[in-house]
Amino acid sequence: MRLALALAGLGRGRTHPNPRVGAVAVHDGRLVGVGAHLEFGGPHAEGVLLATAPADTLRGATVYVNLEPCVHHGKTPPCLPTLVHAGVARVVASIEDPDPRVRGRGFAGLREAGIAVATGMLARAARRLNAPFLSWQARRRAWVLLKLATTLDGRIAAADGSSRWISSPAAREHVHRWRAGADAILVGRGTWVADLPRLTARPARDPRARLRARVGDARGWPPQPARIVLDSRCRTAESDVLLRHLSGSPGGPWIFACGRHAPEAHRKRLEATGACCWVLPEPGAGAGVDLAALMTRLGEEGRLEVFVEGGGSVATGLIRAGLVDELRLIVAPALLGGERVWLRDLGITSIHGKLGWGRLRTRQLGPDLLLSGLSPAAEALVDGRARAAEESPCSPA
Repeated sequence: MRLALALAGLGRGRTHPNPRVGAVAVHDGRLVGVGAHLEFGGPHAEGVLLATAPADTLRGATVYVNLEPCVHHGKTPPCLPTLVHAGVARVVASIEDPDPRVRGRGFAGLREAGIAVATGMLARAARRLNAPFLSWQARRRAWVLLKLATTLDGRIAAADGSSRWISSPAAREHVHRWRAGADAILVGRGTWVADLPRLTARPARDPRARLRARVGDARGWPPQPARIVLDSRCRTAESDVLLRHLSGSPGGPWIFACGRHAPEAHRKRLEATGACCWVLPEPGAGAGVDLAALMTRLGEEGRLEVFVEGGGSVATGLIRAGLVDELRLIVAPALLGGERVWLRDLGITSIHGKLGWGRLRTRQLGPDLLLSGLSPAAEALVDGRARAAEESPCSPA
């Protein structure tokens, strides 16, 4: 199952709105086949497994898969009939597919065909891997991952606005890998104007290259996420420098999230560069765009995981709106002082009103320290019923 989860991870940045799924077949204690869903519209993990495994080796085999096999027709045929036709004897799945078109019907169909079914193995890890998909199914909005690089005293820039580079090369390499696994990168207009970021994934190496070769994944890597700029009045259109940067920076598509009061002439000038302008509700005068509406729109577009890279106003707005699911703080061993902190006023006036967070994890990235954790709501989503299932890792479905 750990191998199935690793294979499922190969779909990061490409499978959404579909889930990330890997499949492994074992017969008489011997690995006989592997498969992964590598991109939206491509064959599902079970289909790849069945197409590449040697003839007749799946008859009587056990198939390990991190998500319930599907039963519905979409861009590809359902997986259930192919498993039945292959004659597998047993299916071990981590979790049920929450998609209402599936939701237990895959397990029921396997049992009706005489195939033994067990569930719950590494269930929490499976839910964690597919947290963006689960978020969309349960909450109809994208999963929001907020990443910030700060000093020990919480500063994200010096007094003159300079911020490159607070974090180390080792930390920045991880950031590029995280970008490659997301569907979109989001920044506020302040970061956009100050840094002119390319917002592309540029890792030095592919840590999963050997695993990709194992399933014959010959696609170019890394995938490039969409690039989103919060610009409520489309003021980017007023700057020739910014417009040239849009036209001369290859990568994912540019999307400008603007409000209905953005001048039409500005929107047209941005769109002339090939960028898209999404007109979103505005919660109030001068308050920018409705961030919750943006996350819903992203989910509807199939972009289920959003990687937010600042700055302080955006981070504060997302946290105040209760939209941050995952927080990754890269803390550099340095001090800057000043007022450019990563989090602004949350409206909390007493220690009794403090905003609690989930359990934090730490990891060293070169000289920097990574602090990461899920919000309480995201922890609940990822936990689900997994804790009880993990205590009995192969309970009958």
